[in-house]
Amino acid sequence: MTSEMDPFLAEVMKLRGGKDVLECYQCGTCSASCPALPDMIHGPRRIMYMIQNGMEQEVLSSPDIWRCVSCYSCMNRCPRGIEITVLFSELRRLAIQKGYVDDKEAEFGQAFTVTLAQHGRQFEPELLARYYLRVWDVLSLLGMVPLGLKMLVKGKLPFAPEHIQEPQALQEAGVIPPAKDLPGGGWIDQVIALMITVLGFMDALVKLASGKKEAQHG
Repeated sequence: MTSEMDPFLAEVMKLRGGKDVLECYQCGTCSASCPALPDMIHGPRRIMYMIQNGMEQEVLSSPDIWRCVSCYSCMNRCPRGIEITVLFSELRRLAIQKGYVDDKEAEFGQAFTVTLAQHGRQFEPELLARYYLRVWDVLSLLGMVPLGLKMLVKGKLPFAPEHIQEPQALQEAGVIPPAKDLPGGGWIDQVIALMITVLGFMDALVKLASGKKEAQHG
């Protein structure tokens, strides 16, 4: 009975592609058909075995569910008709939901949206700062500072964000969520405000130095 099943197994069986997971008899056709198998640790056959045995942590923390290339070979050739490719997609979602992995693409999307909402245009230094602070990868952020400064001085990046006249129009058009749905007001915003102030000061210094050079050559 479902009530006597392992909780993780019962949960997986409610996912898309998971209703027939107990039908797997470990024939290995899925792994034999998988082009990504050389890059996997377990392969789809063993992942199915671990699901049947309720091994939640091993399944949801496995890189194998992320290395699936969604070619549908395993699904099309499975003699039991198990929707393995669909199930792997659901396992990825479940892994994020339960905190087994970080969804860095989602974090980047949030940083992109907030930056766009602030100015109506993208401001690359702020975008990168927001992203790396959100994923707590300060070392990578600091590692990009030298390159960023060179690009700023050479005019490849703006020192200050540009603003459109009516940024609220983006919300009205559905390009970005309403302001109430956007995160804000936290320590990251304070760091960003300080960064923009420092960049503005640097911009003034660069312009002052450029003006002096022009005066000398004039």
